[in-house]
Amino acid sequence: MSHNLMTRNGKTAMFCVGDRDAAWHKLGQRTPNAVTWAEAIKLADLDWEVVKKQLYFRNALGAVTEAQGHMATTRSDDGAFLGIVGDGYQLIQNREAFTFCDDLLAQANGAKYESAGGLGNGEQIWVMARIPEADFTVDGGDEHKAYLLVNTSHDGSRSLVMKMVDERVVCANTLAVALSESGTSFRVKHTASAKQRMDYALQQLTRVKDTAMSLKNKMLRLAETKLTRESTKAILDRLFPVSADPKASTTRRENLVTDVLNLYASNDRDAFPSVKGTAYNLLNAVTEYTDHMRTARGNGSEPAQMAVARSESALFGSGSQLKTQALQVIIEETAKIPGNAGLLDLIIQEHHR
Repeated sequence: MSHNLMTRNGKTAMFCVGDRDAAWHKLGQRTPNAVTWAEAIKLADLDWEVVKKQLYFRNALGAVTEAQGHMATTRSDDGAFLGIVGDGYQLIQNREAFTFCDDLLAQANGAKYESAGGLGNGEQIWVMARIPEADFTVDGGDEHKAYLLVNTSHDGSRSLVMKMVDERVVCANTLAVALSESGTSFRVKHTASAKQRMDYALQQLTRVKDTAMSLKNKMLRLAETKLTRESTKAILDRLFPVSADPKASTTRRENLVTDVLNLYASNDRDAFPSVKGTAYNLLNAVTEYTDHMRTARGNGSEPAQMAVARSESALFGSGSQLKTQALQVIIEETAKIPGNAGLLDLIIQEHHR
């Protein structure tokens, strides 16, 4: 299989709303209209339960023995294997992830489901919803669309995670921004307290809209801030540090930095001239590099394989982490430019609000 999207009965387990090209190489079901969570979970082929079963193994004497403390997770409808977890692992069913997202959306005017799907055998699932009231425009034409992403797994590989995802329409770049909770992503571990944590998250519903509006304020401020040669170098040195090993090759790092600087100089072929040379311009360059040029694990050799692998990394993996880090580093280094400390003050005020 050239991608890691779940496929059953010849159909890809995902859906997208709208007529534009899908970020996942035009795979999955398309629907022109907004849908409810119950419709979304069926369109994405995720309307099944996760079942936890005792795991057994055959020992050296040939006897079948219980693997104490270890359980297998499977799909309820066909028994497909999802993963191995501890006996204390708390299941979060697909429907719970969808209804959880539904409760979050109730706080945002005009919010609607945009896509959902599964990876592998369904051991990892996601649901994404559009938050149109948090959309914004830079330079009178550079449009951004805001989304809420809820992602979890059934194999013990990750917690349930909520994050904001910003899409820059001009070149379909995405910036995953962690919802703030003491400076970290908002996540719910699969433990006995999972239900209480999800209930707590629902008490913090205003964070969704606040985070989106905070991102808008940051982007607009970055678009007004010109970078110096020194601040640009400091940002790239922090994001892509030089190895401390004097014998290590620097070629890959130099090529990477060159790619980012070329994208920064291009400024999308000067589609929006007023942001050229700004901190916003550099953030876009890092994001574009991550989403369209950076090597992602499991790429394969075909363009379709590479595109889907990057999409997974951009939303769920190391690409998402790099872009979130880039936003933070750019803000911190930009604040060091004389006369621009106000940007960092704005971020500090929002963090403690």
